Amino acid sequence: MFQFPVLRLRIPAFIQNKVDQHYLDISISRVVPLVALVTFGVLVGLVFETGVGHPYDKVIHIGFFALLTLSIHALFCCRLRISAVVAFGMGIAGELVQGFLPHHAMSLPDLVANGIGVALVVALIALLRSEVSQAIKDPEEDLNLGSMGLQPMPIRYLSGEAASEESELSSEK
Repeated sequence: MFQFPVLRLRIPAFIQNKVDQHYLDISISRVVPLVALVTFGVLVGLVFETGVGHPYDKVIHIGFFALLTLSIHALFCCRLRISAVVAFGMGIAGELVQGFLPHHAMSLPDLVANGIGVALVVALIALLRSEVSQAIKDPEEDLNLGSMGLQPMPIRYLSGEAASEESELSSEK
């Protein structure tokens, strides 16, 4: 498996204290994707006129800000609130700058699409975290299907066991 090279640089103590205080990881594997995304965002959003139409423009905004939120999330060592606020703040700043550029326009629907991209990633990460914490918290808890009005399946399809006669008859219908 390929691993990014680790580049360690001596950072002045006053900067290192701020980095440690805010849980930043400024390794090359976390900074390069963020720099690439920010460069892409500046070039496409501020410098060049892409000419992408209405529905596809919003899809690009949602996808870009979802990826940006993920890369900021990695940079801030999985601090979800900080990464969401920074990513959405960058979206607001980008739209404000576009308002002052001659060939671009500030757009509220673009800002909403940016927020949707950030919110999708935040919701996905929160859902994954809750699933993992639930799995760790209750690893041996059995489901009581009878209390839910359900019956357990007599076979397991993925285990390779033969199907029962009842299920073979129902599949022939």
